[in-house]
Order: sequence, then structure tokens, then C-alpha cells
Amino acid sequence: MDERAGGPKPRLGRRAYLKGVSPIVGVGAAGCLGVGTDSGPIRVGNLSPFSGGLGWIGPNSRRGIRTALAGNGGVNRATIDGRTVEIVERDTETDPETAIAGFRSLDDAGVETMVGPSSVVAASLFRPALTARLSFVSPVSGTTQLDNIGGTYIWRTVPSDTVGARAQARFAYQEPGWRRMALAYRDSKGSYSFSKASGEYFSSLGGDVVTEVELNPNATDYRSAVRTIQDAGASVVSLTAGTTITGQFIRDYVSLGADDDFAILLGNDVLTSAFIDEMGADTMEGMVGQTPAPGPAIDAFTERYDAIHGTPPGIFAAAAYDAMNLIALAFVTEGEPNRRAVPDHLRKIGNPPGTEVSTFAAGKAALEADEPINYVGAATPQNFNEYGDPLGSFAINQVVDGSWQTVTTYTAEQLSERG
Repeated sequence: MDERAGGPKPRLGRRAYLKGVSPIVGVGAAGCLGVGTDSGPIRVGNLSPFSGGLGWIGPNSRRGIRTALAGNGGVNRATIDGRTVEIVERDTETDPETAIAGFRSLDDAGVETMVGPSSVVAASLFRPALTARLSFVSPVSGTTQLDNIGGTYIWRTVPSDTVGARAQARFAYQEPGWRRMALAYRDSKGSYSFSKASGEYFSSLGGDVVTEVELNPNATDYRSAVRTIQDAGASVVSLTAGTTITGQFIRDYVSLGADDDFAILLGNDVLTSAFIDEMGADTMEGMVGQTPAPGPAIDAFTERYDAIHGTPPGIFAAAAYDAMNLIALAFVTEGEPNRRAVPDHLRKIGNPPGTEVSTFAAGKAALEADEPINYVGAATPQNFNEYGDPLGSFAINQVVDGSWQTVTTYTAEQLSERG
């Protein structure tokens, strides 16, 4: 098919105020904190989950940001009018109330903007962001709750779940030819938003959503949920539940023999080699999930990342790298680091026309030569729509012989088509 981007043929049978904040952390900058000065480090927040159900995201985001600051062509090498960026971290603990407290703490700390947060807490920060006139650029939050409300104080460097869910549903309907889908999701708005979007698009293509199951994070097992899906006669389930719940669901799924009855489509938060290692390659063989397809600058980013960290980048690291580069280029465009820079300049920096750049140093040089720029990202091309969401392609990944391999890619144009 013309939608296939190479890779092995899918083997898909049915088996087929403040609580818990971290201290201020300087990244690539030395000296005093210098709040409110025009010569000290520029403060930018990192409001991410370093603990709780999505605690793996924070470290990935931290490393992506550090690559943007300290890598070849990085912000703190080229500097912003002689100044470096210092990152102030706060842990959301994957909890909305803690995230709000962390946001207010960063506001009090004098950050000019921030990277983060995740889908679980992002919608709770809409009002605080507007009230404080303090923007955030999220490298992880795909929740549909942010659709149609961003573009001023709310931005993302990953596509909306609406797009990712369409990739999942389109694959399910067109490739294996499944026609009966179940939805299983953690009882949170972020998880539900993805599952709902996948189910709606699957239905628009001609499939049927036969049952929905909410997964309580405090449950000790999910055997009843698996049986409900079996009884409904589903051929596939869209499972969006986070690492811990997904792991237990799969164990119960295998122990009940449900892998002979329906297949599983996974959320992108478990598309890691570590999750395969935890569950076992035999158990995971043939399972499928979707992630944003890499942007044009992914190879150069990966090389810079490896030079600093000595490991391949984790999920969302490239999007955090893009977020930090875009923020810094917005400061240069504004002429100084302030809270208006991101709202006023991010869209024109990320969209054509302009000189294509993929590092801060290249973008800074073009801007200082009075050239408009088009930042081309590592995570996606970073072309923003009117709501601050990037448009990009999605890859379908499958576990083949113990590792994730891309089997199909859908373009942004394909995923914008109505069913």
C-alpha cells in the first residue's frame, strides 16, 4: 500500500503551598540565580512528572532540554545576548493539584516560560496560565482537552491525541481488518481522551465500538475487564492506561488466554525497550502502538544526544529538545527574554516561510542577519496550527523479535481525512 513506509510485514494475529517539588536545578549555567536581572541566567521552568504513574517522563524531558542547551549548536554555547538559560524543575507527581502548586511556584520563581507538563495535568493549568500570563510548551501532552484552546499561552511540540488516535484506528481498520473494537482506559481525562478519539474515528471508518472499560489504578488485577472485552466479542482493544496498569492488564490477558480472542493496541507511553524487557519478548511479540514519526532533524539530534548522554534518546526527549530550542529562539526574536516572547513569536518561528534551521545557533545567526526562520524539528517539523499544535506524521510500531519496529507510517494529510 502507498501508506507503508517499509519495515517488516506486521505479524498480527489475535495475539498479535507546595508539595513534592524538586530543588532548582541549573543546566549548563553557573553562578547566582539572578532573578529579575538582565545579566544573570534566564530562568525557564521544567514542569514535568518525575514521580507518580508517569515518573519516567521527567528524566526524558530533562535530558532532551539539556541536549538543546549544552549540545553542539546549543543555547548555552551560543548564548542569548551573552546570557545562558537555567532550568528550574518542579515535579507534578502526575497529580493535577501538585501540578498547579508547581506552576505557581515557578511563577513565583520568575521563570519566563516553561517546558511541560503531561496530559494528566495539562488541562488543570489552563486557567493558571491565562491568569499569570505565563506560557508553557508541552513536549508530552497530547490530550484532546487542549485542542482548540492553545496558541497563546499553551503550545505543544507533539501532535494532539486526536491525530495519534486516528493513526491507531486507521491501522486497526485497514491493515489487519478488525471491525470490532473495545476501549480500555485509566480513569483519567487524559487516557479517556485518546481512547474516545480512537473509537470515534474507528466508527467513522465503518467499525463498531462494542464496549468500554474503565481501569481503576487502585485495582489489584484487571481480569474482570479482560472478561468483559472477551464477552463483547471484540477483535481488538485500544488500551490507554500508563505503564503499571498496562503491565497488569497484559498479565491478566495472557493468563486468561485472551490473546487467542483479541489483539491489543498500546498507548505510546509503553513503547519502550524497558517495557518489553519487563513483560518478556514472547508476551509482547506482535503487539502494536503508535508514536509521532520523527521530524527531519532527528538524526542530528540523536547524534548530539548520544554525545552528551551516551544512550539513545527516550520517548519525548526530541520534543523537549524542540521545545527548548523554540523558546530560546523566541527570546532572540523578541529581543529579550520575557513572558511575551513565546505567545508572540513561536508560530512564526516554527512555520514557513523562512530559512530552515534545526539548532539554536543556526536560528540565532539567521535572526541576527534579519532573516525570517522556519525551525525544523527533531520530533516533528513543528509547523503550528492556529491553536499551537504541530502537524506531523505518525508511525505504527510493532514488537518483532523482541524490539519495536516501524511497520507503517501515516502522513499528516492522511490523518486529516475524514472517515
